[in-house]
Amino acid sequence: MEFARSRRLAGAAVLAVAGVATGGVIARADDSAPVARAAAGGVSLTPAAVEHTTKRGNIGRITIKNTTSNTLRMTIKVRPWIQKRDDGTVSANLRGNLSPYVVAKTPRFKLKAGTSRRVTFRVRRTPPGGSLYAGIEVFGKPLHVKARNGIIPQYRVIGKLRLNPKHRRPNLRIGRADVKLYRGGHVLILAVRNIGNTLDPVGGTASITGPSSRNGTITPMTPVPGQVVYLVGSSMEGMKHGNYRVNFTITQGNRRYHATRTFRY
Repeated sequence: MEFARSRRLAGAAVLAVAGVATGGVIARADDSAPVARAAAGGVSLTPAAVEHTTKRGNIGRITIKNTTSNTLRMTIKVRPWIQKRDDGTVSANLRGNLSPYVVAKTPRFKLKAGTSRRVTFRVRRTPPGGSLYAGIEVFGKPLHVKARNGIIPQYRVIGKLRLNPKHRRPNLRIGRADVKLYRGGHVLILAVRNIGNTLDPVGGTASITGPSSRNGTITPMTPVPGQVVYLVGSSMEGMKHGNYRVNFTITQGNRRYHATRTFRY
């Protein structure tokens, strides 16, 4: 495990955070138990994901284990996802806080070395759209530990929270098409925004006509509600330069969308 880049605090101590994010592309995220480790042990949480149909009240729990040799001051927060448009991977936005909608019933506590504690999550009010997909940030800070070589190990681990809607409403907003350089080659991309309330994967096909012709199959991606991702319609390598027309057929759950765009390569 690599340590995050250190930053200087007030005084002489330097903070190093050891952590693992369990984000990744949500449709293929690894559900193994997240863990943050340093030389003297670590912090883990199980299960990796809390999933429930949206309702007010208690919706699930995690178990946090402290395998370090120190008592840790724990802080639990629910954070919105930030999603990368080009590959769909997600990470927790550590500046955001979803506490108006869902909270840990015990958001702060001390956890002795070698012990574990269960933490229950509670929905305070129904999120907009009736669903919520977010990260659970578990942060541990040792008590009364002197810095060694200017380093104080601290621990951050990210789990997943999935509040699925009672009434599913998959919906997309189809944006513009463009040609971008991606992984060493030019590809045709289509921007789509998830304006529904589900995590249904989005895929489809692209039919390109112009100076050259090509049909492409779109590898499915899973946009988080409210987020934009770039669907790769086709590689443009080997095609002639000029003005093109492309017909997209996009699928999300049981919904199908058709869009025609023009572009120049």
